[in-house]
Amino acid sequence: MSLPSFPPEKWTDSPYIVARTMKSSFGLGALCGLPLYAAIALKRRVFSVERLLNVSTLSGIGASAAGGVAAYSQNRLSDPSTLRQRRMELVYSANQRREDDFGTIGAILGLVLFPAVFYTRAGLLDLTLGGGSLGYAGGYFTHRVQNLLGNSADKVPEPEVPADDPRLQRR
Repeated sequence: MSLPSFPPEKWTDSPYIVARTMKSSFGLGALCGLPLYAAIALKRRVFSVERLLNVSTLSGIGASAAGGVAAYSQNRLSDPSTLRQRRMELVYSANQRREDDFGTIGAILGLVLFPAVFYTRAGLLDLTLGGGSLGYAGGYFTHRVQNLLGNSADKVPEPEVPADDPRLQRR
């Protein structure tokens, strides 16, 4: 007995939604890995920069995989019109774009700064992967804090221009 195949009308929307969910889940996982490692390190009284970087990378990858599986299963059960609407919301969301931008900027900063600061504490692979994941988590966290404080990317402020401004008058 074979499993039913994924319907062709869902092929265009589902991979994008899964990828977006995996990106957001990676930031959340890398961010949540830090308190977990801190609790374990305080309990054992052993702290290592290399372990911290490994935990952030692996927790981000694990959360990303879990988010991808959850999004895929949700897409599998949704109808094509719902998937199309969800994809359009994700594509045109300024909030999602800002999350991507902040995460990318943080990842680049982490990739550059962590090897420069901790070059004797861990291997180069651990420093680059861990620095990138911690940087992405920092950008993700900054985006979420700004949303909580009311600075949402979806709200565009209206410019304040006085009605008697000479630039607004017709010639």
